[in-house]
Amino acid sequence: MTRRVPELHRAAPAAVLYMHPADAQARGMKHQDLAWVETRRGKIKMVLDTQGRNKVPKGTIFGAFFDEGVQVNQLTLDATDPLSLEPDYKKAAAKVYKA
Repeated sequence: MTRRVPELHRAAPAAVLYMHPADAQARGMKHQDLAWVETRRGKIKMVLDTQGRNKVPKGTIFGAFFDEGVQVNQLTLDATDPLSLEPDYKKAAAKVYKA
């Protein structure tokens, strides 16, 4: 998360948006396109990855939160667990379209 491990930084230098290739094609998008990811809380631009090592199911997208240049957590739920008070940064309904 701190991006201080050189091996990890080389493996994933920037956060990308992982999407199933069929979902991207249905939106007129392809691998490496720039995409808007929009939720009720805001929108960000991300580079689309449909061929990477993270294979997401149809209807699902994933964007890692390690990249300070791509503030994915701004788009997610602001709810917290009532017992642990841990933020629920893991999910949100989103619209994706070509930037």
